[in-house]
Amino acid sequence: MTKNTAYKYAYLIAFIYVGVGTFSILSMYPHNLFYGEWAMWGVLLTLPVNFIGCAILYSDPGQHALVIPVQIVVFILVGWLLFRLVFKKYIAKT
Repeated sequence: MTKNTAYKYAYLIAFIYVGVGTFSILSMYPHNLFYGEWAMWGVLLTLPVNFIGCAILYSDPGQHALVIPVQIVVFILVGWLLFRLVFKKYIAKT
């Protein structure tokens, strides 16, 4: 596996995981479009990466515009951590 492929896999996994969490957080309250019973399970499943976004919306449910940039930063950090901790050891030495 090349370094670029490892980065792609790491950021794809991070995008899916953080994306599901962000969608769940933005659907948590009854006035949201995709509100449902599933949102709480999505938040619980992805709580490690959505802790800050969940705290922002818990303090003020109208702060959707602040959650998106925070989740973008979390996405970048999770992708980098996945690359460092998981995929770096699979890079072929050439």
